[in-house]
Amino acid sequence: MVATDALSGALFLVLFFASSGGLTLWGIYAATLLFSLFQTLYNVSIDSAVPDIVSEQKILMLNSVGKIVDSSAAIISPSLGGVLYAVLDIRAFVLFNGIAYVLCTAAEGLIDFHLSGAPEPRTERLNLRRDFAQGVDYIKRTGWIRGSLLNFITVNFFLALCYSVPVPYILNNIFRLSPTTYGIAQCFLPIGSIAGALLVKKVTGLVPSGRLMTLAGILCSVCLFLFGALPALSAHPPLYLIVPYYGFLLACSGLIVSLIDIPFINNFQTQVPEDIRGRSLSISISAVKVFAPVGYLLSGSLIGVAPAFYPPLFGGIALGLFYLTFHKRIGG
Repeated sequence: MVATDALSGALFLVLFFASSGGLTLWGIYAATLLFSLFQTLYNVSIDSAVPDIVSEQKILMLNSVGKIVDSSAAIISPSLGGVLYAVLDIRAFVLFNGIAYVLCTAAEGLIDFHLSGAPEPRTERLNLRRDFAQGVDYIKRTGWIRGSLLNFITVNFFLALCYSVPVPYILNNIFRLSPTTYGIAQCFLPIGSIAGALLVKKVTGLVPSGRLMTLAGILCSVCLFLFGALPALSAHPPLYLIVPYYGFLLACSGLIVSLIDIPFINNFQTQVPEDIRGRSLSISISAVKVFAPVGYLLSGSLIGVAPAFYPPLFGGIALGLFYLTFHKRIGG
């Protein structure tokens, strides 16, 4: 965790000094690729380390607070970035990020990563093939992880297919919202995520996690269907209807995603043994992320030959049928 933030800081500082003559496209591509790699390793590390940083009673609260912080940043950072971009050179952004990651690295070095006790020393040498095989074998043997993975892969695929490409296209190209109005509508997604993070402890106390995933998936299918319903009914609805309509759906979507994400991570952190937690979590995240690009490509291809509201309409119906058919495999 500390090393990946240090590498991220070094990456931005190297990019700053190497771009004295201006940023190049290939430099941006390379930096983006490396930064994504570092952040993926960071996310797996911190998610795996949470049970060692806080007591078991506070794990769910920490995950909820983390979701609130991430969602708050998603609301604030675009507007703040737009203001700073208007007054600062782009290289100043790169330098600022490098310094920020160096400061984060110094702060993370003060964290006690063994609050719950020092781990047993690893006697085996690192073997990526063996460790990967052990992670896959553990997932195969653990029913709730298989059900959760099926749920995550399905939801992420349909979000990529029905939301990530079609909804921005509908709002910008069909309804022709102004950038300001579009930004206001998009703010409701992290607002919903914050609401979900605040409610997750109470909801998980009332509904078993397996049933919660099923209910959340069905509600997600309804939201996806409704994303396409308005443009299917009218190509020119009034502005006073568009923003509240999509704002409400985006808020509901953010809430639903929080109710899926946080319990899953919490179960992983509390039920998976420490020696297998990191590799199992990384394999699970990789499996989920593999299917998202497929959804993006399929969605873009469909929009090229059919109205943009088709993927949300028919994708929402397909997702709902999936949950009604396979709800027992996900958890009932």
